[in-house]
Parts: sequence; C-alpha cells; structure tokens
Amino acid sequence: MSKYRHSSMYCYPDSDVLINKFNLMDEEKLKELETVYTLFRLSELKINKPADPLDREAFLDIHRSILKDVYPFAGELRQEMISKGSSSFAHPKFIEPELYKIFEELAKENYLKDLPREKFIPRLAYFLAELNALHPFREGNGRTVREFARQLSLNAGYQLEWERIPEPAEIINAFVDSFNANNERLEKLLEEILS
Repeated sequence: MSKYRHSSMYCYPDSDVLINKFNLMDEEKLKELETVYTLFRLSELKINKPADPLDREAFLDIHRSILKDVYPFAGELRQEMISKGSSSFAHPKFIEPELYKIFEELAKENYLKDLPREKFIPRLAYFLAELNALHPFREGNGRTVREFARQLSLNAGYQLEWERIPEPAEIINAFVDSFNANNERLEKLLEEILS
C-alpha cells in the first residue's frame, strides 16, 4: 500500500509503484536504486556553487538534479492531490501561483541575505514550512526543500548541515509541526545545525 492515499497518474496501472526510468515494478528495489542515485546527485550539488539568486527556477532545478536519473517527472510540479497520514497537501491548481508568491516574498527579503542569525533562523523556518505545506512535487519534496535550505543558507553566509541530526524522524516531526502552524521545533532544529 502506498504512503499516499489516492491512486496516482504517476504510478504504473494497478500499482503503487512510481513510473521510473528503469521500468522497475518492485517498490523496494526502486527505493534502493532511488537512494543510490539521489545520494550521488545530492553529493554533486554540495560541491557545486548554488544558484544566486536561489529563485523559483533554481528550486525546480534542485528537484530535477536530485531525481533526474530515476523519475521522468523530475523538476515538474505535481498535477494530482497527495496526502500523507492525515495531512493533505496543496491542490495542484494552487501550486504554481503559491510557489510564485513564496518566491516573490523571498526575493523581497533579498533571499535572507545580510540577516543576523537570530532573524535568519525564523525566516528560514517560515519559508521551509511554506514549501513543505505546498509539497509541489509528486516525490522528493523533503530532499528538495532540505537542499534548497542548505543552498539558501550558504548564499546568506551560513552553513546548514542536516546530517548533524542523528534521527531523520526529528526532521520529519519538525516539518509535521510546521504543517500545523507551529515552527518552534523546526526553528530549534535549525538552531542546532546552522553555523
């Protein structure tokens, strides 16, 4: 059973397996392959200089870079409803206009550059929470948002190291709280990993 509730146009017929470039129908094998390729692409992004400004197109490029080896929809905005647990994410018709609003607001704030740490962290948490609630992609939202945050922080003069969090569940729980309009745990987590 898929972690998503709805049948998906992104899956093979009569299956919960995402259509992939390897035509793998085994979800476990696909996840293993996805992990290998995405870790490689994330490592590649770490050694490259981030786009500046880190605008909407750069955000889409991050998703494309991370998942391009595995999924044909890499870099494309989601076109169907998705949910996890009791959380339903943004309706597809709202994704593009809301994404524009988020990035317009980020541009007005000069991509959080020149902010002291105590102001940078809550603003970063705010933008990450907004992107997470939007969940603009069919797969890879968390990885894309975390890499976006790392690059945005780097452009603003900070280092953000997600790998310093020992339990991935801590990150997930912080984003769940932020989805429910409470950024406190996310801000605390960012406080721990931002230097």
